[in-house]
Amino acid sequence: MWWIIIGAVIALVVMIVLMVMFAGKTGGLESGLSDCEGKGGLCISDKVPPIGMVHSSIFECGDAGKCYIGSPKRCTSGDNSCGDKNDCRDYQKGAQRVGYCYVK
Repeated sequence: MWWIIIGAVIALVVMIVLMVMFAGKTGGLESGLSDCEGKGGLCISDKVPPIGMVHSSIFECGDAGKCYIGSPKRCTSGDNSCGDKNDCRDYQKGAQRVGYCYVK
């Protein structure tokens, strides 16, 4: 009977050691799971998002603004791909500039 108690104590010690080892390593995972741009969203400081996007309070942008998810309409400055009632504005996404249609 005593071997059951010893086995339970060893299992408990191993479980505590594993919890201590992995508890500090989930911080990066947590920030990656709640990152807006990692989910294909855009962090925008403007009050008006690009056409085709909605605000999402689930994902985080930090100080960069609010998170908007969806499929924004892309455009190129100078062409009339957004229509007469809309604007084409540049957005800095990482190292590249991308144009999106906004309501005027």
